Amino acid sequence: MKNCLLLGLCVGAVWWSGCGPVSTSPAPLDLNEGWTFLGSNGTWLPAEVPGNVHMDLVRNGEITDPFLGTQEDSVQWVERREWRYRRVLNAPRGDGNWVLEFLGLDTYATVMLNGDTVLLADNMHRSWRIPLSEMVFTGDDVLDVIFSSPVVRGQQALDAHPWKIPVSNEARPQGEQVSAVVRKAMYHFGWDWGPRLVTSGIWKPVRWVDADQELPSYRLNLEALTADTARYEVVFDAPVRDLGVTLTLEGVPVPVDWQSRGENSYGLTLVNPQLWWPNGMGDQPLYQMVFRDQDGREAAHRLGIRSLKWEQTLDKFGRSFQCEVNGVPVQARGANVIPADFFLDRASGKVDRLVQHAVDANMNMLRVWGGAVYGSEALYDRCDEAGLLVWQDFMSACAMVPADQGWQQNFFMEAREQVKRLRNRTSLALWCGNNETEKAWKEWGWQEMYGMDAADSTAAWEAYLAVFDTGLTEIVKELEGGFYWPSSPHPVDEASHRRDGDQHDWGVWFGQEDFDFFTEDAGRFASEFGLQSLPDRRTLEEVGVQSFTDRALQFRQRSKMDWLEPGFDGWDMMQFYADGYFADPKAVEAEGMDELDRWIHLTQLTQAEGLRQAIERHRCSQGRTAGSLYWQLDDVWPTVSWSTVDHAGRWKLAHHAVRHANQPVRLLWDRTRTDVLRLVGQNLGPNPWRGSMTWALLDLQGDTLRTLELKTDLTPLGVRDHPFMTSDVPEEAAVLTWLLRHESGAWSDRGATPLKRPSLYDWTDADVRVESAASGVWLECDTLVCGLRLTASEAGHFEDNGFILLPGERRWVGFVSPDGEPATPGTVQWAHLGQYRPVSGHP
Repeated sequence: MKNCLLLGLCVGAVWWSGCGPVSTSPAPLDLNEGWTFLGSNGTWLPAEVPGNVHMDLVRNGEITDPFLGTQEDSVQWVERREWRYRRVLNAPRGDGNWVLEFLGLDTYATVMLNGDTVLLADNMHRSWRIPLSEMVFTGDDVLDVIFSSPVVRGQQALDAHPWKIPVSNEARPQGEQVSAVVRKAMYHFGWDWGPRLVTSGIWKPVRWVDADQELPSYRLNLEALTADTARYEVVFDAPVRDLGVTLTLEGVPVPVDWQSRGENSYGLTLVNPQLWWPNGMGDQPLYQMVFRDQDGREAAHRLGIRSLKWEQTLDKFGRSFQCEVNGVPVQARGANVIPADFFLDRASGKVDRLVQHAVDANMNMLRVWGGAVYGSEALYDRCDEAGLLVWQDFMSACAMVPADQGWQQNFFMEAREQVKRLRNRTSLALWCGNNETEKAWKEWGWQEMYGMDAADSTAAWEAYLAVFDTGLTEIVKELEGGFYWPSSPHPVDEASHRRDGDQHDWGVWFGQEDFDFFTEDAGRFASEFGLQSLPDRRTLEEVGVQSFTDRALQFRQRSKMDWLEPGFDGWDMMQFYADGYFADPKAVEAEGMDELDRWIHLTQLTQAEGLRQAIERHRCSQGRTAGSLYWQLDDVWPTVSWSTVDHAGRWKLAHHAVRHANQPVRLLWDRTRTDVLRLVGQNLGPNPWRGSMTWALLDLQGDTLRTLELKTDLTPLGVRDHPFMTSDVPEEAAVLTWLLRHESGAWSDRGATPLKRPSLYDWTDADVRVESAASGVWLECDTLVCGLRLTASEAGHFEDNGFILLPGERRWVGFVSPDGEPATPGTVQWAHLGQYRPVSGHP
């Protein structure tokens, strides 16, 4: 093709998401309707595709919803059964290279047409295609998909393996932990925040596709980026001749220089590019790009123009692990995410809500964790739009891998498919080989625990290296998929002790360290840390929990820590931290609150304080810790866990704390200094900030002891911190308050925090006056109130919660509905620390 200047013309919608010329290519033919499945009593029953056998059994009355009460225990038989799905299948009409495509089969599936086997599938994380040419139609054609038990098939593979494969999170005896050998979402076999429900089913759409109408896979390689020009190399996996491209931005055609560089390579240049930035650092413009060849084949893509790299350079702390976008360091602030519902067909409908929770909490990065599934297209679409960078794990977590070559090749085929699918995503920041397996092998004593001799240990480590050190490294490099990191956590130098790479900071929680740990033992990038709390009471009541002692609640606690002492679990750990920082829920009582209320309030306050301090300490680390991704944003079912948003979408107090800690423009208490009270002004946003900073020290009654107001400018994009300090802290000072007010008059940040652990103060019991309004509440009190938690009878969340209310302050707190619109909260109840008194007779 000759060099030419093309103008993008957007005149219609193609069948994929995107905007471009009207396509004459036939759309895929959906085959998601008309399915039945053979129920447990031998009757053919209606089935939903996409879906899973557990939900089909629930809808047809054959089992009770496993989320209710303790019904999880009653449905364990499902995992050992074979399940059969069926529908009538008609061959597509017209010419074309038609293929029958299954986008996801969970997991061991035999696909049969009129009794003839046309496909054997064995990987939930892959898609599968059957050419029409290999199928024989008779005119009365039946398609069957038969799912073998993943537990039975997995046990067969495990029994054939020459040595036991270490696994940490499947609560089964050694020799029966099949999750290591089955290419299936590992959390389905149980985790310390979720049930064991080993599903089977057609979990993604089924369709006829004309492969002749598809362009080959391609990659976009950024060759140069300046303020004036962006230049890309577009390389297709197979020859594509006479290819054109159109580009638009918000419907406006964008001129591009488009040059052929060979039979499968092109150059694309545009001037005055509008850059894509992570959330809070700028905008997220997405160019609509459509490729079309002379035969009418098309492919659409949304392009965010940005450069991205991971900087690992020597500095005074060791070796950095710093994400940079458009040449600017990113203070990564975000969370680990798991599916928003255990059952993936239901989780798909909650993607928008999940991403909005992250955006509302001022996040700029999400980690798609490796014990679940790769995200849907909708997830990455929303992350591209919202400015959320994605740390993407390959699907492997807390388990060694088989030495079997067939298993490894299956994994590599999965990896190749996913890298090709995601490599051009603007939001994609990193590929990670696995979650915690390297650390577990080197530090958790697996070799002794599983009775592995020297030969077995060597074979197991060699199998690990073949997958995560060699295989995935080569795949990501060959496919130009981006930056690859072999495991999380992973040190570059094992002797460096947290001076490079990423860390999972579980000294707080599993190690019973106090929150100073997040300063004293901080690493270069915290990719996991967290504390448990209970969800909202209504979330528990919706699945049958009425009291703290209900077995339906107690059996949902899956975090076991017998290494601390026999029987020690998450309840004990929550009590340990709540007692240390606020109050022991077993040792206090309050009028109108039962034990469950106390546990909810006090564990949520503790989790909020822990996450707040972790993020703020990381931000004050002067470049030492470049990322804060806490565990975890969401839940797969109603439970007690490390999430900040519960399964029903209700915010815990920690989500409010995270929202504030992540705010781009902040005045932060720098707890790294113990000799002085040091405050740091920080601006991670894109615009200069000018205004005033006011701070004050109050006593326990709320009287002001010291106050200071200063004019200040805050440099954008976190170029430097702006410290303010005083060593003059009166002994009776109990609370620090602050306010950042922009020169326009609007406040940018405000807050109040105790100077010591709240458990060390005797808080006054006070009445909080609540005046409800159309879109929130007015609050007032006569004395200082700490740990104020508001609950509303209507669905939604307050815009702030879990805070200190000052005496004489008339404070407005807005309320928003689940869709983010201002709403009436209904009846509002409150609780705070001053209400608690020791239980009579408790030590």
